Amino acid sequence: MPGTAQAAWLQANSRHFTIMSDGSEARLHEFAEKLEKFDGLLRRVTGVDDPEAGSPVHVYLLSNDAKVKALARNPNIGGFYTTWDRFAYAVLARGAKTSDYDVGAEDILFHEYTHHFMLHHFPAAYPAWYVEGFAEFFSAVKFPKDGSIQFGRIPMARAPTLVQDSPYPLKDLFARDTDGLGLRDGDRYYGTAWLLTHYFQYKADRRAEISHYLKDLAAGVPDMKLDGYFAGGVEGLEKDLKAYMRRPLSASRLDPSAVTVGAIAIGPVDPAQGALIEDELRLMNHPRTEDLPDIVRAIRATAAKFPSSAYALALLAEAEWEAEEKAAALADADRAIALDPGLSRAYSARARALLERAQDDDKEEDWKAALKAIVKANRADTEDPVPLALFYRYHAMKGGLMPDIGYDGLAKAFLLLPQSPEYRMTYVQALAFRGDYAKASQLLDPLAYSPHPSGTRDAALSLKKRFDAEAARKKSPSTAP
Repeated sequence: MPGTAQAAWLQANSRHFTIMSDGSEARLHEFAEKLEKFDGLLRRVTGVDDPEAGSPVHVYLLSNDAKVKALARNPNIGGFYTTWDRFAYAVLARGAKTSDYDVGAEDILFHEYTHHFMLHHFPAAYPAWYVEGFAEFFSAVKFPKDGSIQFGRIPMARAPTLVQDSPYPLKDLFARDTDGLGLRDGDRYYGTAWLLTHYFQYKADRRAEISHYLKDLAAGVPDMKLDGYFAGGVEGLEKDLKAYMRRPLSASRLDPSAVTVGAIAIGPVDPAQGALIEDELRLMNHPRTEDLPDIVRAIRATAAKFPSSAYALALLAEAEWEAEEKAAALADADRAIALDPGLSRAYSARARALLERAQDDDKEEDWKAALKAIVKANRADTEDPVPLALFYRYHAMKGGLMPDIGYDGLAKAFLLLPQSPEYRMTYVQALAFRGDYAKASQLLDPLAYSPHPSGTRDAALSLKKRFDAEAARKKSPSTAP
């Protein structure tokens, strides 16, 4: 509407999250507190006491569902979580869901953050139903005004299909992933995964069985016979599960004193950054090639309104590099550095362009300039995984012996963001190159046994098979005379 001022963006920084919103400061603080409580709940229940959590998860609260759906290129979702090369992030719309029987944006965020937490602290070869059931178990959570946390509740959005159609057959639940599930079957699958996880959480006499099963699965025990893990076999487990469903189900409450939220700092977002947030999200969210020219044009137009913003120019350089406008990317990265010599992103953008040029012309001055930019990027922000990964890439592209510091940098990039499939794949291949096939194979487990089909999962399974064979060959005694 002409003459209507755009709301200013605010940023909340807490221990584990960075949250951006153009809503009210009070609502933002309340939301940040809720996320920190949820992280505390996961730590308390799982026994994780390591305060370090890698790079903070970024959460973007957009003004309406339509923006989220357009950004996701999917009309059927209200929020999503993914990774970028600097951090993991989630996007959702502000506002509460209209019914307990809907899957709201916060439900999606809690579900996906549970995956994020599980991958960071418990990376292993879990079955698809347990990965999804564990996330469903924690996503049905409430935060009463007394400061407590209620969890283990029934996810009401799954309940109607679960009750009307009966639980998903356990022999099928144990055997499959989420590939090809329709809406109704999907609700049964996720609902039964939740029910089985809930059952094992609250039935102490069955808990040892599932622990044994998961431990053997993660260890790669061959020829596992499901019936041998559960009293009465899978058929007996299914009978007991159906009886369990018909009873009043337990839930849990965590006292307010059990979780420490910590400091939450809220401040205004720089006007240039605020004006660019939604286009930056388009660039971050794995854009299609045909969409890149429009993204570049949009960022360029906004950057022109903020000629003194190094942030805008660095973002423009990143967009131009993705759109194959390499000369423009280098020029705008240099303009950003001239405005702010301490901006890590600008040096990384310069390094990417110079690395590609050095690979093409193999001129020593370009290799040196690329390395210098990478070092400056790292010094400007030692917790940014991008310069660390670029340092490894520099040595891999230039050839010759990879220095130990190159491997160390890649390892740190992976530890900062283990949720990134790209960093994980690069790191495991580096481990394999150094002969550590067993560790490389183990770190592939979360990708290889992801509940969601993808080309990355297929590649991880193939690599894992090869690494396991190499590890076995190294372990067996030599038969040479």
